[in-house]
Amino acid sequence: MNNEQINCAYLETLAFKDLIKLADEYGVDVPQDLDRRFLIAELLELAQEESNANDLQMIITDDDEENEEINLPANYNETKIAAILRNPAWLFVFWNISEFDMNRLKLQKETLYLKVNTYKKSNNSIITDSFEVQVLDDSQEQYVLLPKSIDFVKVELLACKTNTQETMAISSEIKVPKTSSWINELNFVKENLFSNKLKFSGMEDLLLEQYKNHRQSFM
Repeated sequence: MNNEQINCAYLETLAFKDLIKLADEYGVDVPQDLDRRFLIAELLELAQEESNANDLQMIITDDDEENEEINLPANYNETKIAAILRNPAWLFVFWNISEFDMNRLKLQKETLYLKVNTYKKSNNSIITDSFEVQVLDDSQEQYVLLPKSIDFVKVELLACKTNTQETMAISSEIKVPKTSSWINELNFVKENLFSNKLKFSGMEDLLLEQYKNHRQSFM
């Protein structure tokens, strides 16, 4: 696919099945119930990243005036969240917040968090594990590093204040394919980080195990 064709006007003309096919060319696993607008936004970002990797500048153009930059709306005035699996280790999460909810967040000085819930079975209400990631101010997207050996995942958008939290939106369920053992066993602990005494204490193995099971604390 020629990157020059990847613009908002072009993507809006495609049927949803063609958008899924295009996402597949980029290696992105798309849930069948994913909102069309979220998918278009992700495809635009992927095209931009591919151009940057080739040291090329990509300008998104419309049909009326060439080289005129087009920006997607800041939001669609709906509070929604979606997630796409980039690979078995990384989850790309993105969301929109309605004007009403945004004004409330600012007025009550609430902080946004992503709560990542993992499940053993599909359509199961029993959460096997969860962790929270604070959202940067004014951000509408976040990459999340997933724990190893999980089966299904959902992401909640939380509005948090002292001792209280509210779920504003929740993503659809995503099945996480099994990753290779090579990825799970990668050792990110520097060889010379520990003295011989600390190595003997088992600190090195403990840190590596912490990384494998609680990767978010290393970010």
